[in-house]
Amino acid sequence: MSALPQTKASSFDQVLSLANGNSKITANQQEIVKIFNQKSGMVMQGMCKFEEHFEELYPLFRGLSEAGKPNKLNLRFSSSEKVAYFHYPESNHPEVSLFFSRLLSLLQKEVKFKKVLKKVISNRNHFNTEQFLLKNAMMGL
Repeated sequence: MSALPQTKASSFDQVLSLANGNSKITANQQEIVKIFNQKSGMVMQGMCKFEEHFEELYPLFRGLSEAGKPNKLNLRFSSSEKVAYFHYPESNHPEVSLFFSRLLSLLQKEVKFKKVLKKVISNRNHFNTEQFLLKNAMMGL
């Protein structure tokens, strides 16, 4: 059983669909992670590299990927480089592609959530400041 939600496949199904290639995953018009993959014999291999401003997502990526990865997917992590290396039999490509699609979709949602949360906190702080100034102005009269 996978720890990732069982949702309908998204546009990410093409993330690892090429025999050789690379993909860029974005959220809010910013690149989150780059994925490089290639076929080597009967094995697909590659890496996921987090962009500089999104390296804080690496632990979440690592935890979610370990919790729900397909049995044939081998992952190796480099914490210092914020990179995940992977390889799997080509015959498991559809299952692994769907797994990465769901995982990366969750990361996109996390980035969007953090952006909204930051805005909500900013608005709340602004409101509190205005309330404080209004209260002081009314008490001063």
